[in-house]
Amino acid sequence: MNESPVQSQDCPSLAHEQATVRHRILFAVALAFLVLLALVLHALEREEEGRLAWDLIGGLFFVLWLSVFLESLIGYFRRGEYSWQASGKLLLLWLVPPYRMILSTHPNGPCLWVPFLGWQVPDRALFARLERAFSVPMLFMALLILPILAIETFGSKYIHFYPELQLFLDFGTSLIWLAFSLEFIFLSSLAESKWAFLLKNWLNLVIILLPLFAFLRSLRLVRLLRLGRTARLLRVYQLRGLIMRAWRGIVALELMERILHRDPKTRLAHLKAKLQSQERDLAILRQRIQQLETRIAREAEQRAGPD
Repeated sequence: MNESPVQSQDCPSLAHEQATVRHRILFAVALAFLVLLALVLHALEREEEGRLAWDLIGGLFFVLWLSVFLESLIGYFRRGEYSWQASGKLLLLWLVPPYRMILSTHPNGPCLWVPFLGWQVPDRALFARLERAFSVPMLFMALLILPILAIETFGSKYIHFYPELQLFLDFGTSLIWLAFSLEFIFLSSLAESKWAFLLKNWLNLVIILLPLFAFLRSLRLVRLLRLGRTARLLRVYQLRGLIMRAWRGIVALELMERILHRDPKTRLAHLKAKLQSQERDLAILRQRIQQLETRIAREAEQRAGPD
């Protein structure tokens, strides 16, 4: 993959082969971690006998995490910046390794390496570009929830007789979760105001976190299987089923939101409301600037008055 034709003109010095190769490798490692997590989120409770398989998966998770851990730590000390922001980025990469797909602690100046785009300046233009790039694929991913809901609603009694249906449910759910996670990681990394992005996209964050919560319940389920506590085991199954049904309902709501915002009239109204909000913010900023300028001029006149 040759990124030079689309590389930002503000990042020419960062396009050297060594840095690009390093970022490609760490992108693949972080993506592999996320894909592996997506695949196991919905299959743990059916693999309780496969102790060896889960030990191997756990070992693979550890190797991938350790790669991100060591590379980010080396980059942290190479940069030599020990601010709260740099330390927070390091901690984020340790806690959420998939963020290494876009973030780095290495001293690469103001630029980020983005797959298919090369070295780019993380500004509003790049954020808008990736937001547009994600919009259509995410709509198709969200549409995938419809056949999943149909199977669980009308064909649940056939799932035990047709393992292919269960495979489709697991794969489809994992694919949806993976798509939402990728979009959230990339856009949240590039957003100017992280808190504003989280507040605006809290529903997407819930879509990502709910299956993780169900996954933790499944870990407990495996322990209960080994202990043979049937009553508690059934309660865990029921709770996990409720969580995942709630998750699919939230994805369906997000689907409706994305479809509505693609309607030209609705989109136009949304953009007008956004413009009005920003104009109000600009008016407030101009007023504050004018007040400060008036105050500074008055203080200057007072100091110059006795002369």
